[in-house]
Amino acid sequence: MLLDSFAWMEYFMGTKQGEVVKELVDDNVQLYTSPIVIAEIYSKSLRTDGNAKVRTDFIIERCALIPIDDTIAIEAAKVHAENKKKYSDFGLADAFILASARSKELKVLTGDSHFRDFKETVML
Repeated sequence: MLLDSFAWMEYFMGTKQGEVVKELVDDNVQLYTSPIVIAEIYSKSLRTDGNAKVRTDFIIERCALIPIDDTIAIEAAKVHAENKKKYSDFGLADAFILASARSKELKVLTGDSHFRDFKETVML
């Protein structure tokens, strides 16, 4: 399972949705994330409460990081181009997260509505 930025922020905020994430994080299952998620969490944390380094260090320690390569970049471009036609606010970051998950045949745990229509999505 790849945890996206939405899932991690819910976890760090201790919300009800974050409790679902906590069960996975506390379990001994292999979790994955993307460098894009690290960047999003770091940025959001700098803007909100300053816990950027602590949070991203924890994510990196707990998850296997899926490196972005040319295959993922091209898949992300395809996902972005296709979905930007449907949703004007569909971001390239979301496309990279989805492409990263697809590269390892993983599900994406999120609450982000941009992911709702993808078969790889597990919504919080």
